[in-house]
Amino acid sequence: MKPITEQPLYCAIDVSKDKLDLSAVELALPGQLDNNLAGFRQLIKAARKYPGRVQFVFESTGAYHLGLALALWQAQLPLSILNPARVRHYAKALGKAKTDPLDKELIGAFARSSRPQPTPAPDATTRELCELLQRRDSLIASRTAEQTRLAQSRHKLVRSQIDSSIRQLTQQLKQIDQLMAKLVASSAQLQLKVKTLCQVSGVGLLTAVTLLITVPELGTLGRNRIARLVGLAPLNDDSGKRSGKRFIQGGRFRPRCALYMASVTASVHNPILRTLYQRLLKAGKAKKLALTVLMRKLLVHLNSLMRQQLAT
Repeated sequence: MKPITEQPLYCAIDVSKDKLDLSAVELALPGQLDNNLAGFRQLIKAARKYPGRVQFVFESTGAYHLGLALALWQAQLPLSILNPARVRHYAKALGKAKTDPLDKELIGAFARSSRPQPTPAPDATTRELCELLQRRDSLIASRTAEQTRLAQSRHKLVRSQIDSSIRQLTQQLKQIDQLMAKLVASSAQLQLKVKTLCQVSGVGLLTAVTLLITVPELGTLGRNRIARLVGLAPLNDDSGKRSGKRFIQGGRFRPRCALYMASVTASVHNPILRTLYQRLLKAGKAKKLALTVLMRKLLVHLNSLMRQQLAT
């Protein structure tokens, strides 16, 4: 990435599934672009009119920001991927509610105040895994949609076509999983990290790779900070003498999805987490709450294992 030689021109972006909301009017772009390759090309073309000045800033949003980040890294343009919790706390300090229409302005104000360092580009293998993971998520969403349509369809031809589509999507998923496993095997460092995480019952290769890609801070933060980063730290809802229920909020959606699936498996096959899960259920806790507790326990343990591995 090219270094920033002058006062950075921050282009704050509020990333959603389909759209990119922009704050930098200097780039002479519409206020909203599509979250796809065409939108990325428009951003890159506009930024190159200000060589060495533009720095893109946006929150980590799991799978939704990966395509944008990969495109900017490939174009060697500076970008900073922000922790959503830090932006939210900044908004609260200003006395503002962080609602969608204000996101891009708040992200820009946060960047101008904190001047975040550019997020380093990952190595080629990690970038490839990022793209494969993004494609895998898209295929899963398409297959789920097709399975829903199949359950609702009665026409023989329609059902046949949908069934064929599901088989094709399943085959593509198999190809991606095989390639991801091959990429992990090609990197001794990555293979060691995956092996470290997979020693925990309930964590497979896909979960390990997903966490390493979407939570690169794994093993470098304390237990409370890593839980807040992923959005698994219970928040208080107390006021005066009232003690409200604790809840989780914010954080990174994609790793939470991976941890949820791992926790479902661990609740059956991991002796320690299975015992905890059963104890919570017997105490009257809802299954969703019990699984959330397992997710946090699993994340903290994996973070500890990675810290030990990085220290060696």
